Amino acid sequence: MSTTEKKGLRFYAALAVGKLAATVLTALRRNGGQLPGNIAERIDPAFLAHIDKPEHIVFVTGTNGKTTTSNLLDDLLQANGFDPVTNRAGGNVANGIESTLIKNAKLSGAQREQFACMELDELSSRLVLPHVTPDILLVCNLYRDSFMRNANPDYIFGVLSKSISPETELVLNADDLISCRLAPQATKRVYFSIGRLAQDTEGPQGIVCDLTACPECGAELAYDYCHLRHLGRATCTGCGFTNPAPDYEVTSVSEEGHSFTVRENCEPGAPEHSYHIASYSITNLYNLLSAVVVARRLGISADDIAASLEQGVNITSLRYSSEEVAGVRLVNVAAKGENSTATSTAIQTVCNEPGEKAVVLILADNYLATNPYASEYTGWYYQTDFEYLREPSVRQVIVAGARGEDLLLRLRLAGMDPARVSLVPAAEDAARALSLKGIDGVFVPYDIFNGDQAERCRAIVRERLEAGDLGDELELPATEKAGDQSQVATDVPADQGAGLVIELLYPEFANQAGDNGNALYLRACFPAAEFVETPYGTTPAFATRDVNAVVLGGMTETHQQLAAEALAPHAARLAELADAGVPMLFTHSGAEILGKRFGTPEGATAAGLGVLDFETRLEMPRRYICSFVGSFDPKDGTDPMTILGFKIQFTQMVGNNVTTPFIKVDRGWGLSTGSSYEGFRRGGLIASWVLGPILATNPDFATWFCKQVAGQEVQIAFEHDAREAYRVRTSELCKPLPKGKTIVC
Repeated sequence: MSTTEKKGLRFYAALAVGKLAATVLTALRRNGGQLPGNIAERIDPAFLAHIDKPEHIVFVTGTNGKTTTSNLLDDLLQANGFDPVTNRAGGNVANGIESTLIKNAKLSGAQREQFACMELDELSSRLVLPHVTPDILLVCNLYRDSFMRNANPDYIFGVLSKSISPETELVLNADDLISCRLAPQATKRVYFSIGRLAQDTEGPQGIVCDLTACPECGAELAYDYCHLRHLGRATCTGCGFTNPAPDYEVTSVSEEGHSFTVRENCEPGAPEHSYHIASYSITNLYNLLSAVVVARRLGISADDIAASLEQGVNITSLRYSSEEVAGVRLVNVAAKGENSTATSTAIQTVCNEPGEKAVVLILADNYLATNPYASEYTGWYYQTDFEYLREPSVRQVIVAGARGEDLLLRLRLAGMDPARVSLVPAAEDAARALSLKGIDGVFVPYDIFNGDQAERCRAIVRERLEAGDLGDELELPATEKAGDQSQVATDVPADQGAGLVIELLYPEFANQAGDNGNALYLRACFPAAEFVETPYGTTPAFATRDVNAVVLGGMTETHQQLAAEALAPHAARLAELADAGVPMLFTHSGAEILGKRFGTPEGATAAGLGVLDFETRLEMPRRYICSFVGSFDPKDGTDPMTILGFKIQFTQMVGNNVTTPFIKVDRGWGLSTGSSYEGFRRGGLIASWVLGPILATNPDFATWFCKQVAGQEVQIAFEHDAREAYRVRTSELCKPLPKGKTIVC
């Protein structure tokens, strides 16, 4: 049930024009799903509040899987007597919801069909849920998503949690200790879970994790098992916080039999029911389970659901399509762009496939990355598990399309041997460059907006196979043929960094925005150094011993407060080391704790370390985003150098860094939007809000910083690849702009 405000002439005009736009789009066979809503909202800014709503509404939201689950649920409901209004042809943001309601509305504004099942973008919930109150809200999960748009899971959690009505019944993933805590004001709560499986891991999967620390108190989590990324069962070693008891629980799975069994703990006698799953994967199982649970909450019997799933309603292959040509499988796997979790899962799926494989990566949003006045933020590459591609059965990896140079560098840092990796301009070039001899499958993980490129690649490979054109056999070093992937290959001296101690503060949560890439790059530059990873709750190494460098990356607002409190007793020591010239790199929200104070999402002010003279003003949900170009002058005889990167933040800094800046701004902005100076320097300490990660994406600065750490000239890792990526980005970000044009992301 949803509230509807009093309508006026402006509303009826907006509705009429919106319906006309929808009719024209249909006649032209165009989707334009958000256009009718966009037009209506321009005429009546309160259109969503004014338009009538269906009597019963189900929303599906979450970071990953909401489209698949929503479509599956729509099909399941339709097969069981419902005629749901859906937004498959609309869109999951506010204008898309409006467009869907416009199409279902009479000219009076009343809705024709009185049951709706729609996908809802989690960030758009703050715009939609105040005016549309669903009977049921299914939340699949919450992971890190596009940092440019969604910031971090804590932020999305806060936006979604505050927007949910106490009247809504929540269907939540008990295996996700982030989303299962949503909206305590909503007391009608149903939890679903998957019990322990044979292929589970003992802890979170991936190089970064969204849940290594307790979301309640920040203490360490002890995992029993994980199904996928951080989804599993864990208990806080501090406060005891753990997973809620599931109402619906998968108790057994038969991959060969394409079935799974669900025990309904919420029903008398806890009955069990078995269901068909057409294509098994852990992600498909979660999507199907959550759809089944919502259908059961809507009163559909387990037998009717099971019959529908047996008779063809099931997981679609929209984002996974496969065909076989001349004995070779050609598989395209979609990955949600700029989403490290979805892309990591897609790559992991590829690597788990049987046989010898060739892989083509088309991961950058081609249309964004080739915009002459914008440049795609590639920090998400450093949060994506490209290390999976070191699997010996992956014989060849070809990077195609925009941002290829950045991705090639990331693959080198992932330990990929250059003999197996190559870079080409476009998908068509990749298809022609593939070596198909001895290959059982060609796999193309692609950004969801690059589907046309993935299809063009497959078409050319199909033609080659049909013509018997297999190309030359790929020549691999002997160690590669033997499958020796135990060591990350590097091109710097093996003893470089011997005797150095580099401290990485709170790596379990100071890993947002790809800033973990700074530590990754330092490890490659100093293979013989001792890297001390200081977890939250322990005394920093710099407080008790000599260190050669200290690094702290960006983190969520919650973890920022924990880090500031933990480092407060050591603030004087940090200042002492900075003045002594010890190199330190604090980036993004990690830099903010060095000031006098910073804002919190609750509207309060938290004490900073006072090492630098500034304050941070938090202006959430407003975001400040720009591509950045500036000049760094070390003032030690080293030539000034150009720094490239991005600034993506909720904050503005108040302070004067004119005499102690890190960078003089050429394009973008500094401490605040009106400032010409970015960051701070105090002795060896650098505080910066430039993302990238700054070391991997700026080879001149990396060379200088590594020299400060080592106390002598050093060779930086993969310098050729780093400089080529830097050259391409320089040609984009440093080109002259038309008068009045500003580069933003």
